[in-house]
Amino acid sequence: MKLADIPELRDSSAAAKLELVEELWAAITATSDSLPLPARHVRALDQSLADYQANPLEGSLWTEARARILSRRPLI
Repeated sequence: MKLADIPELRDSSAAAKLELVEELWAAITATSDSLPLPARHVRALDQSLADYQANPLEGSLWTEARARILSRRPLI
């Protein structure tokens, strides 16, 4: 199924499309015991763990990182 095959969706607003994505994701996660993890995600997680184990004192606390992210986010 493609977006082009469903005119109502193709012509919907971005907000309506995001709402549909949320509903679809909720339906997928409610019926799936586990979703496959792509190999590239496994590699990225393994690299992050290796980086942390090599330098556990580097990086930022979550509270600091979150504040930094939120300060860069445009206000809507």
